[in-house]
Amino acid sequence: MKLMMRKWCWIGLVLCASGPAWAAADGDEKSGSDTKKASAVDADSHDDATKDDTADEDEAPKPPPKKVAKKPKKAEAAKRSSSLDLGLLGSYGASPFTRLGIGLRGGLTLGNTEGLYIGVIGTIFTGTSVSDVRLNSPPAAESTRSTIVASGEVGYDVLASTDFLVRPYLSLGMAYKSDHTCATGVCWDDNGVRPALAPGLQAVYSMGTVFLGGDLRYQIILNTADASAAVISLTAGLRL
Repeated sequence: MKLMMRKWCWIGLVLCASGPAWAAADGDEKSGSDTKKASAVDADSHDDATKDDTADEDEAPKPPPKKVAKKPKKAEAAKRSSSLDLGLLGSYGASPFTRLGIGLRGGLTLGNTEGLYIGVIGTIFTGTSVSDVRLNSPPAAESTRSTIVASGEVGYDVLASTDFLVRPYLSLGMAYKSDHTCATGVCWDDNGVRPALAPGLQAVYSMGTVFLGGDLRYQIILNTADASAAVISLTAGLRL
């Protein structure tokens, strides 16, 4: 009995002595696990912070793309609403009053390429001398005739191609007729102003601002014998 009691006393002493060590070991294990947990939490929080920073960097607004400066467009040439023609005329007529002539013509076309044409024309026909055998007395005479024709024109420009146009027109105006006749040393004049008109057709070829053309018209001078006849002209000038 005493031996049994001694054994239990020794066992109790051993257990009492080993108890604090076990407690310390358990405390160390717990503190180690707590430290590990704290480190893991710190690492997780650091990772989360890094992720947040990265996300913030990713979500940071991107600067707007730079706008490429557009090259200024060349100013387009404004389309003309009208054009002005100024030209010289060289003419030849079949009438004794309209043999050789020189003149000027100018007009305005109300349109970019086609349209109503309004203009003026002036021609001097000079130096025509004819023998008039139809006079009763004297039986033969020499007449020098000249004519100045000034008219307004109305026509219409029709574009036949890019650089070629046709212009039918009608001119209305006045003609100053000078008729100087001499026979057997006696001379007399028959001068006067007469109404004049001429339907015609003009063709114009443009080369930029320069143009060349031809013209055919029937010149009518009223109340004058032998004055009405066809007249053909060549023209050159500027289109502005």
